Amino acid sequence: MLKCTGAVSIVSFNGAPAAIPEEELSGIRQLVDSELAFDPCPLIHEGDKVEVTHGPLKGVVGRLVRKGSHARLILAVDLIGQGASVEVDAADVRLY
Repeated sequence: MLKCTGAVSIVSFNGAPAAIPEEELSGIRQLVDSELAFDPCPLIHEGDKVEVTHGPLKGVVGRLVRKGSHARLILAVDLIGQGASVEVDAADVRLY
């Protein structure tokens, strides 16, 4: 879905509505109105511990090694004393 009418959810912190700075709202409007293809992705950084929330690796916890192209993340996962790298979609992880 590229656009929707109405509110999906209210931005809040600890249950109280949050104020969003106008420059952030302006940036979002500009991106949505542009012809650019974009994928929303969580604000995570290299080194952060993350959990896979969707797909066959749901529940697996790893550390973000690097961000790849096309909203892909490369995670390092510990497996019985060995390490493994796996590439997952950015939309399928959350900060752990």
